[in-house]
Amino acid sequence: MSIVLTVTKTSYAQPAVPFEITSQGHIVVKAKINGVEGNFIFDTGAGLTLVTKNFANKLGTLHKQDGSYTSFRATGEPLTANLYDVESVALGSFTEQHAQLTIFNVNLGPIDGLISLMSFRKQPFTIDYIHKKIIFETDKSLAAIHKKAHVVPLQLEISRDKALDVFAYFTVNNKLTLQFLIDSGSGMNIYRLNTRYITPLGIDTVNATKTTHPSEFNPKVVTAIYNANVQSIVAKSSAAVACQNVKASFIDGLIYDGVVSLNWIGKQITFDLKKQEMLVW
Repeated sequence: MSIVLTVTKTSYAQPAVPFEITSQGHIVVKAKINGVEGNFIFDTGAGLTLVTKNFANKLGTLHKQDGSYTSFRATGEPLTANLYDVESVALGSFTEQHAQLTIFNVNLGPIDGLISLMSFRKQPFTIDYIHKKIIFETDKSLAAIHKKAHVVPLQLEISRDKALDVFAYFTVNNKLTLQFLIDSGSGMNIYRLNTRYITPLGIDTVNATKTTHPSEFNPKVVTAIYNANVQSIVAKSSAAVACQNVKASFIDGLIYDGVVSLNWIGKQITFDLKKQEMLVW
């Protein structure tokens, strides 16, 4: 499906959308789908945009595509999704026309769904944790940010023009350079690694705490997790993007090298997916 992105012009150069941060560290924004407003998690790791069944009922009849899409959660759990066409997905003055999304019958409390990166392939934006807003950047503002930011190259995984995730390379404990999914939807201060790296990183599993976690979508799917300390995680491209002595989770069956949250990377983080860059400033 061809995606057409448009930004409504306003009297100011850089439109912005305020957000709230939950106690778990999720970024929650007001967004409108087909003109119906709801509360959504802005989720760089969602892949595709999702709404709950309760919210979908407010939208009336949606056109269901004949085909479906099977994706995999980071733990390898398959999720087969029906896809629906909607007229628009809007955050403030930014609007994606002729979008697609999926519907899941899940209870997310006050949250009506997840907004993915698919809407922003052509629109650079900044997540500003200081002022709690998402800013839609212009060519001029991007040039100014480039002069002061640390540039982290991104690798994009675009699946069948239906889902999009972003990755970057980080060096762990000065030993391994691994490619991590950057997932704002994971919460705050989240560092997840594949258990295959326990031995190469010299992790002491004898003293590590082991827990299990059932899937939110299928409670029968249970993941084993080892919690242990990691000395350092540093962006391969910039030593300024780093954290030290953090509690990490080593997860059985993780399909990636690792998954990290967004909040620790910087206070102001710009995504330019056209150039495959993350600018940290």
